[in-house]
Amino acid sequence: MTADNTPTVPEGGYAGASAEAIAYHYDVGTDFYRLWLDPLLIYSAARWRGPLDRGPMVVRSLEDAQRAKLDFHLDGVRVGECKTLLDVGCGWGALLKRGLDRGVERAIGLTLSADQAAHIEAQRWPGFEVRRESYEVFAPEGPVDGIVSVGAFEHFVRPGYDAAHRQGVYRGFFERCHGWLRKGGALSLQSICWGYVDRAYAAKAVPTYVFPDSDLPWPNEVFEAANPFFDVVYAESRAEDYALTLREWLKRLRAHKAEIIADHGGEKIFDHYEKYLRRCTYAFENNTVTLMRFVMARRN
Repeated sequence: MTADNTPTVPEGGYAGASAEAIAYHYDVGTDFYRLWLDPLLIYSAARWRGPLDRGPMVVRSLEDAQRAKLDFHLDGVRVGECKTLLDVGCGWGALLKRGLDRGVERAIGLTLSADQAAHIEAQRWPGFEVRRESYEVFAPEGPVDGIVSVGAFEHFVRPGYDAAHRQGVYRGFFERCHGWLRKGGALSLQSICWGYVDRAYAAKAVPTYVFPDSDLPWPNEVFEAANPFFDVVYAESRAEDYALTLREWLKRLRAHKAEIIADHGGEKIFDHYEKYLRRCTYAFENNTVTLMRFVMARRN
């Protein structure tokens, strides 16, 4: 970190989204997001059913589905064996708070968002440390027992990178995670990925005006980049999970339209997020994009 508390940027800048690009989307006020996210402020897809569930969906709330997602990732890294847990892209801290509640002694969160970091610091959770820095400059004091990253991988490369550059960035992330983890450690990763869409069309398929500087991975890029460092022991593609989550967010956003217009930026902010949630819902429902979850065991 620099003297003015901004992230230290590697020479040439971050490979992925800049701190300014992250702030553009996330630093619009925690109270704004509190209106339409769940009470834990989880801004990623919930897990609405198990891997082999079929037939009618069991009725559950967004809150229950989000807790199921947190526990899926914590179970993936064998949280009962974790004294130190790292969350790359920790949001407002819900996953690591859940880890602390399940026995983690030290929880480290990385975020580039000033609003998210301020929110976490204000909670004063025992054992929690938040760092406003990229994984590209993170240097832990010692090995960590488990790593979780939910919704950050989508921001690791920028539009326009060629295939070799993209793969180099992704490989660098997994190499860093391998170096941070103790022998026998695990990584649980959740990311939006491109689905059934032509690569030439991909650049037009998702509203990049919402997340500037960011581009999605293809599932095969994740497998190939991780392969030298991790064994993928579980993977699932669950576009339905994000479509259902987005629909719930959209319903809550619309229910608070008057308050958003009055107190959180006016019609422009409401219209921006309403359009973004609608377009993303459509993208998941027609398989333009999907949601992938991976559990990976560190290769020794």
